[in-house]
Amino acid sequence: MLVFYAVPLVSLFLCAAGSVAYLVWAALRRPSRQVRWAVVGAGVAVLGYAGAVAYGLAFTDPVQVCGQKTLDDDFPLVRVRVDAFPPDVACYWSDSGAHGPSHPTVLGTWVMWAGTGVLVVALSVILIGRGSRASRWVRAGAIWSPLAAAVIWVTGVGPAMELSRTELYDACLHDKTVPPDTKLIRIDVLDIERTVFPPSLTCTYSDSEADLLAPERTGLLGCGVAFVAFAGAALSQAARAGRPRPGMWTGPGRAGEM
Repeated sequence: MLVFYAVPLVSLFLCAAGSVAYLVWAALRRPSRQVRWAVVGAGVAVLGYAGAVAYGLAFTDPVQVCGQKTLDDDFPLVRVRVDAFPPDVACYWSDSGAHGPSHPTVLGTWVMWAGTGVLVVALSVILIGRGSRASRWVRAGAIWSPLAAAVIWVTGVGPAMELSRTELYDACLHDKTVPPDTKLIRIDVLDIERTVFPPSLTCTYSDSEADLLAPERTGLLGCGVAFVAFAGAALSQAARAGRPRPGMWTGPGRAGEM
């Protein structure tokens, strides 16, 4: 009842109130289109985050957010996991071992990421459009490369680092059996090692090792190299543009002039 009725109704009310405030602000200030999109994206991101945590009830009463899976309670609630950021409410039921946990507020999380994407794009367009000694494509690369790294971390590295020991064990087994080239009779996961920097989740088997975060680490490394290259090009262009050209008049007066 709470997730399916209260949260959407409160979200609709806040959206209507925010729309009125936005229209009044836009009529009085007359901002540019990019600034308008930035304000809209920020508002949608805040509203999505609030809905993803059920307006605070995910932290104060998470069991109420999960509710009851069936009317006759055939599959009772076992435990609840709440992550503040990225916001996520995971409800583990008695049958979650086969079907996985449910996420009742996942729509709010997607709304938050959509608003954040609009905000980031609008702000990057504003920054790229400003006057600068560096070319636009260089500034765009310097801005977008760390943003791409943040997306890789939030979508790939962060969720993997939050997995429990049991979930990591299942992920190691899944990585070993996909693609199913041969029928494996037995798989032993001897150890699981995780490091934050550089990000790594190493599964040690009886015959080999596998890193579950190898693609994400490669992407982060590529973004880091791209940022250094673009930032260096921007500094180089700015330095060259600030130097006086040979033969240019730079003083208050030339020889023979009063």
